[in-house]
Amino acid sequence: MELKQLSYNLKDLDETKGIVTAYANAYDFEDSDGDISAKGSFDKTVSENFKRIRVLKDHNPREMIGVPIAIDTKDSFGLLTTTQFNMNKDLGRDMFTDVKLMHDNGLNAELSIGYKAVRRDERKKSIITEYKLMEYSFLSSWGANELATVQGIKSIRSTYGILELIEKSYNLNYSDSRLRQIESILQTLTKNTQEEPEPSKVDTPSFEPLLNSIINFKF
Repeated sequence: MELKQLSYNLKDLDETKGIVTAYANAYDFEDSDGDISAKGSFDKTVSENFKRIRVLKDHNPREMIGVPIAIDTKDSFGLLTTTQFNMNKDLGRDMFTDVKLMHDNGLNAELSIGYKAVRRDERKKSIITEYKLMEYSFLSSWGANELATVQGIKSIRSTYGILELIEKSYNLNYSDSRLRQIESILQTLTKNTQEEPEPSKVDTPSFEPLLNSIINFKF
């Protein structure tokens, strides 16, 4: 099974029902693998295997967070999914709350598909004309490659607003275990940001534990 990721704004979110509508793939767009999904490439797999398609967290088959209630292959932009999150399960409710937090703060949703490329265009092999879709996932991590360039706490606050975002998350409808995790990261951040050094005197290695804790914190 291969994976493809898409970062894009949610199309719709129903907080009362725990339903999210979002794109899992885009048509006629060259992705990071150099592939292009042709329009119609998901038609057969969704038509024939809709009931077998799963919704996971981070492609983990043991972490099913909901079910697809609709997958629109005819949308002009891409593969449009409508997902019912399992709000009676901590894992599903926490992931839905993560997605809502990102959406409410103007951040993109991170979705990824688990698939096999069944057919490619005979003339241009980068164009996938038929997929076999096994699952799509909502992803939970911050982009570590972006955060790795941060040199100090002020940059984290001004550029990413991570501290403020985590503070907001503490007041949301998370499970007890998730709230304990958030409380722990907040305590670490508060302790490390009480006294900020001058930018010219920032000692990057001294910030490594804080940066690592943020990078490894998953929404």
